[in-house]
Amino acid sequence: MKKKKSEINQQTKPINQSKKTPKWFYLILISIPVLFFVLLEFGLRIFNYGHDFTVFKVITDYHADKLFLNPEIPYKYFYGTRSVPSALPDGFDKDKKENAFRVFVFGGSSTAGWPYVPNASFPRQLKRKLELLYPENTIEVINLGISAINSYTLLDFLPAVLEQKPDLILIYAGHNEYYGALGVGSTISIGSSRFLVNLYLWLYNFKTTQLLRDFISSIYGLFSATIKTEEASNETLMSQMIGNSLIEYDSDEYYDGIKQFEGNLNDMLAKINDKNVPVILGKLTSNLREQKPFVSFKTEKFPPAEELFERAKEELEKGNLSEAKKLFLLAKEYDALRFRAPQKINDVISDLGKKYNVPVVDIDSVFQSKSPYGIVGYNLTVDHLHPNIDGYRLIAETFYRQMKQKNFLPKGNRTDITEEKADSILKANFPFTALDSTLANFSIIVLTGQYPFVPKGTPNYKMLNYKMSSVVDTIAAQVFNKQLLWETAHSKLADYYLSQNDIYGFMREMNAIIAERPYFDVPYKSTAVYLIDKGYVQEAIPYLEKLHSIKPDFFSSKWLGQCYLKLNDHKKSIPYLQQAVKYSDSDAQLWYNLAGAYYLDGKVELALSAIERSLHINPKNPLAIQFYNQIKPR
Repeated sequence: MKKKKSEINQQTKPINQSKKTPKWFYLILISIPVLFFVLLEFGLRIFNYGHDFTVFKVITDYHADKLFLNPEIPYKYFYGTRSVPSALPDGFDKDKKENAFRVFVFGGSSTAGWPYVPNASFPRQLKRKLELLYPENTIEVINLGISAINSYTLLDFLPAVLEQKPDLILIYAGHNEYYGALGVGSTISIGSSRFLVNLYLWLYNFKTTQLLRDFISSIYGLFSATIKTEEASNETLMSQMIGNSLIEYDSDEYYDGIKQFEGNLNDMLAKINDKNVPVILGKLTSNLREQKPFVSFKTEKFPPAEELFERAKEELEKGNLSEAKKLFLLAKEYDALRFRAPQKINDVISDLGKKYNVPVVDIDSVFQSKSPYGIVGYNLTVDHLHPNIDGYRLIAETFYRQMKQKNFLPKGNRTDITEEKADSILKANFPFTALDSTLANFSIIVLTGQYPFVPKGTPNYKMLNYKMSSVVDTIAAQVFNKQLLWETAHSKLADYYLSQNDIYGFMREMNAIIAERPYFDVPYKSTAVYLIDKGYVQEAIPYLEKLHSIKPDFFSSKWLGQCYLKLNDHKKSIPYLQQAVKYSDSDAQLWYNLAGAYYLDGKVELALSAIERSLHINPKNPLAIQFYNQIKPR
């Protein structure tokens, strides 16, 4: 029996003509993983998993009104290294004051001030000069320098910096483009694609990304046996960052580093330009005359770098300065271990300065002009590229001159002292002691006594042969071995000078602590109290005045009032004593002092009222009774 045609058609109807799946089903299907990751991210943040990579944050309730570069931020760029460099504690007001002049300084270890403490860095030296010349302004120079970072980190910092309403940005960077974190030759690298690296840095702000990376690392660790030798654990950060160690001149990797720097700096300048923020770029300098190439080999196109370096020294001895300078530069350019930026990095800085019409200071030319034979050596550096104290002072001065020329200076009233006088004052009061110098010397010895300055595996004879010869050496060694905090070491040395009745040695150590931690009140108080106790009242006043400007309280008001009264300056004394008696801590002696100040100022009625308050608190004070009887109405 034959089936009807309609039945046959119905049975053979294509499956795809059946009822379609509703769109909301696919929406839910997509939403499930999205919701999972949102909830996962939310949960990880609640339980504070991983690191917080907010660039600026309040780091202590003690300074709730200050923002600092987040101490955790270096972990974003140095995942998996045995040592992680530190962020500098340069604080600035959470709410920018009307009279504030705010400068952010971008760069690597040379900006941070290595091998010295931050007090010696060029941003701090610039800050102190601006504070001296513009005392009515709140000067904020925030040093963003971190060792072994490059332009990827600088670009990553920039949006947060622009949110903080900077008045000026300074950039001195470029030496770390190859071996700095995420550079093309670094141990911390994910390739040469700028898009992928910058995407990775954005994703790494999320806790979920950190969790995923930690999970992958733990799995990888199960299948990789890593033997940490004592030598490896003592490696310098410089040595740890060398991944693809040999990068030949004119190679693909060589140009990748140039393109990386050019692309990131171009993006930075575009963003800065959009916000109309003034910026000054600094061209890089390095030690050409006395730093031989780290790695030298001959190629088909270029001679060995070390051969050029030796020829340069010969030409220098002959007095052929122009030829020597050219050969020293080529020796640096052909050095296959690229810790000194190639000349093309400086060319990029110049070209982008012209493109965006921003000023460029030629730090290298300035250094050459101050160097023997016009070639930079150890006269202004401590190693292959880091400046010495004079070098950092010269960088600060070079940026300052450009700021002055472009009128990028504070708008407040300038003091009438000359710049020469200011420089003399700053040099005489440089907050840097023998302890800091010894610590810097230890850092240089450790760096230059290891690879790449010497062959791998070579004992650090410089450190092994170092002889401790003073109490400063002993205390510095304790700091270097992490047995003492830097501040504690300076306090310990200050106590030593006190035991030797060396009051000015004591003050130098305390001044170093105060310059490094200007918002911490304890050093101001302890210094002032000791000076007053020993009769150095005039010397105590600057500490009290600075303390009062940053944290006015009963202590600063009371002691300023009493110090000025002791110096027979009752007019200056009265306002501070008036503030002090408003606190609950005020006592009979304070009211007695205020009464005396009023009386000296011819305000007898106020003096009488104050002495009555003193007697109310302590009616048995014979001096107060005598003073009251002397001035009471008859």
